[in-house]
Amino acid sequence: MSNIVKRNEGIPGIKTAFIFACPGQEEEKSGRLVNGQTGKNLDAMLVYLKAEMPELFPSVDRYDYRITNSSESVHYMAFDGRTEPSRKEIKSPENLERLASDISGYDVIITFGNSAAFAAEEIKGRFPDVRFLYSRHLSFLSLNSGIKTDIDGNPIQRGAPDSTAKRLEVATDEILRQLR
Repeated sequence: MSNIVKRNEGIPGIKTAFIFACPGQEEEKSGRLVNGQTGKNLDAMLVYLKAEMPELFPSVDRYDYRITNSSESVHYMAFDGRTEPSRKEIKSPENLERLASDISGYDVIITFGNSAAFAAEEIKGRFPDVRFLYSRHLSFLSLNSGIKTDIDGNPIQRGAPDSTAKRLEVATDEILRQLR
């Protein structure tokens, strides 16, 4: 197994890219970014986004988009006791150059989580014509702890069969509001 997982290239013509925090255990095993439940949640979010803005989100398959991370280094509790890269790791000149290269040529960059947002803030001055959007991470922990009401303001019951879908709808709306 490698302790580095590189970006997902995406397909030509899609001008939206995603930044997440770092690869974890699932990504290390598969060699692909945004794997496991976070990836499934991104695919579900893309269904909503495509319905609202197909020009920016022409596909519901996450691997059709450029995906990168604030750090390529793998982190997970059983491996190194972390689930996020350190600020020092993110701010290293080599890492920032890599990240800037990864997002070069894209019109819209969506960051997922605090580490991704921090990394984007470090380089966004290099891209004055790019729209940077900020979203919460798409892990169950982030969605469940941060979203308590649905898009209409009604409480979401934890564990209900539709609770994740309702939370993803709220997270999607947060992104769409930044685009409008």
